[in-house]
Amino acid sequence: MNFVPRLYEPTAENLCYKSISEGGLNPGVPRKEGSKLYFANCVFWVLGRFYELFGIWLSSTNAENFIVEATKRGLKTGNAPKPGAVIVWAKGEIGNGADGAGHVGIVEQVNPDGSIVTSESGWSAAKPFWTSARKDDGNWGQSATYRFIGFIYPPTVGFAFPARPLKRTCVGADVKWLQHMLRCFGCYTEKIDGSFGRQTLKALLLFQYEHSLAIDGVCGPATRAALTSL
Repeated sequence: MNFVPRLYEPTAENLCYKSISEGGLNPGVPRKEGSKLYFANCVFWVLGRFYELFGIWLSSTNAENFIVEATKRGLKTGNAPKPGAVIVWAKGEIGNGADGAGHVGIVEQVNPDGSIVTSESGWSAAKPFWTSARKDDGNWGQSATYRFIGFIYPPTVGFAFPARPLKRTCVGADVKWLQHMLRCFGCYTEKIDGSFGRQTLKALLLFQYEHSLAIDGVCGPATRAALTSL
């Protein structure tokens, strides 16, 4: 798919970043303060962002365990960054939460000079979201208390960012992308099958109505932009 980096905090209506207990999709545990929900937790953030991109939920209680669990699930890992990859650091012994839980983020950009931009969060952070510019210094700019252990690469899941207007009767990987994104906003609950039928049309019309777009049942430039900017 055509990768769209996220360099800004998602809106509250994006269910990828809202916990199941709060009516969202995210199976992680966000940090809470008072009655307002924060996703100030690196694991929670990466779970939501990876699902938003690829429609797959990673699973881990501690950040440093992501590599082991991803390998068990058949995802490839390595030491070179790629857009959409999870970057993983350990803190202390891997698997030993008593000496630290590690840290994870998402690679949003890989620059020509080899540096990267990551999107991140953190359990003890004062704010729930930030981006970091990082250079390959052996530890990707992280403090010495953390140890870089690798990248988890995106899976091939059959999504394709639409290069055409999508409407009723369209079929393909780009329709799967549309159905997945509509699900992220709670508009679509049916099977992601890549076929633009009645239920996909109903979900798209609802999304367009809720976001003050032209209610025409066509996923064109304006609707695509809204789906990727909220």
